Amino acid sequence: MKWLLTLIAVNCLISVVIYPMMTLGVDKPMNWLVEVGSLVLGVGAFYLLIRYRKEL
Repeated sequence: MKWLLTLIAVNCLISVVIYPMMTLGVDKPMNWLVEVGSLVLGVGAFYLLIRYRKEL
């Protein structure tokens, strides 16, 4: 479970930074729902890792 939460947190938080650069690079409009969803999911997984660090 710890491995999965770490994977989700890292991938989502990295995609928050990379996704705008990719969409601007190909001249497409950025989808804010994807951006906000990735941010919420990444921060949520990171919160769960910190909150339950002793049990994981």
